[in-house]
Amino acid sequence: MECELMVKNAEIVSSQGRQKGHLLVRQGKVFARLAPGPVPEGLQAQEVIDAQGMMVFPGMVDLHVHIGEPGKEEKEDLSTGTRAAAAGGVTTIAIMPNSVPPVHSATSLRDRAGLIHRKSFVDFCMLGGAGGESVDDIVAQAEAGAVGYKSYVGAYRPDRPGLLCKDTADMLKTLEEVAKTDCFVGFHCEDGPTMRLLQERLVAQGRTDFAAYHPSRPEFTESLATLPLLEVARVTGARLYLVHMSSPWAITLASWWREQGTDVTIETCPHYLLFNEKDTERLGPYAQVAPPLRSIATQQALWDLVNDGTLDVIATDHAPGTPAEKKRGQTNIFAGGGGLPALETVWLTLLDAVKRHKTTAENLAWLMAEHPARIARIYPQKGHLEVGADADMILVNPDATTRFDAEKMYTKNKDAAKIFHGMEVGAKLEMVLQRGQVIAKDLEVTREQPLGAQWVKPHPR
Repeated sequence: MECELMVKNAEIVSSQGRQKGHLLVRQGKVFARLAPGPVPEGLQAQEVIDAQGMMVFPGMVDLHVHIGEPGKEEKEDLSTGTRAAAAGGVTTIAIMPNSVPPVHSATSLRDRAGLIHRKSFVDFCMLGGAGGESVDDIVAQAEAGAVGYKSYVGAYRPDRPGLLCKDTADMLKTLEEVAKTDCFVGFHCEDGPTMRLLQERLVAQGRTDFAAYHPSRPEFTESLATLPLLEVARVTGARLYLVHMSSPWAITLASWWREQGTDVTIETCPHYLLFNEKDTERLGPYAQVAPPLRSIATQQALWDLVNDGTLDVIATDHAPGTPAEKKRGQTNIFAGGGGLPALETVWLTLLDAVKRHKTTAENLAWLMAEHPARIARIYPQKGHLEVGADADMILVNPDATTRFDAEKMYTKNKDAAKIFHGMEVGAKLEMVLQRGQVIAKDLEVTREQPLGAQWVKPHPR
């Protein structure tokens, strides 16, 4: 028996538990899993990695990544952003359509996929755009290979043509078209008019300080925005995906609709599990995200929802703000730009949470790899390490530590990573493999050029 790679003495983590043994890789895929113990005679491997003492997870499938190229390279370009993903063990990314011009047609989706294919250091799947202006192009994007869509609710913005539902009528038209596909549509759930009113009141009181950001976007603005989406999804039968949810009450409402049969996926992000409003009061724009970081009590409630199965996905919402945006926020938090880079930190920070008994390794394998792959319909190719899957994996030393250095990160805007700088976590990312080939070691990318990224298209459910 011959193979290109054997990862031996591994503790392989899945949503179903941990299993020790050897992984064999041929032509970029897992072709055998052997029981622990001596390697069978006659087995010839071109390369052997001894994973003794390490935990082996499937690479992360991140369904929420913002990379600005083309048109918004100042925030993150494909070289910096996908290197960050490779270094951090995020081996498949779904890229948001917020480029210039935005992706909201079959042609623009294929064109951008071609650009990503040439430049990306990790595999990728495509998200199209959906909204009132692009309803006639929604089905065609699915036919071209989109796994899902992104949309917003609110007044017209010139930077989001084709990605907006200006009202519930647009929402209905958009979800009716999405329901004709097998794709999901993700929505940002904050009620814009209410937030504008609250911000105007704070500014009138002279409040532009860091601590003013939280009362301008309270938790109930999430539930206000979520409720009409849930009802329209129920009526149309569309697959609704609620992105970066931070309010336990809004999540509870969404789970009730799901119990009644509505197809709802609920995502949260690592920053809501790791940080709280005190970090925004301390760091201002360097801890500014939308929705904002919440209270310690809310943070604990989110962990409970992670552990009881209510939350479906942990995704990064990787979206580093520029130095100019962060500088503006130093004197007026409402003038700043939100967004944190998380591709390089997501695995290690959450594995550290496992050591602190916040959740389990098996839960991370489900929420960060297997379930996102199932939701995007790229399972069984991605998201696990059973026979036949792509050999995307991370090797973690759970007994070592890592200290983050923002200056050494690959993300373009290193200042945006200030919240992570100097943080020590109780794990080390020894190695990252994409389709059986090493692409990073100890947070450093090992390749000068991309391996040859694959555009992963959805399979029928």
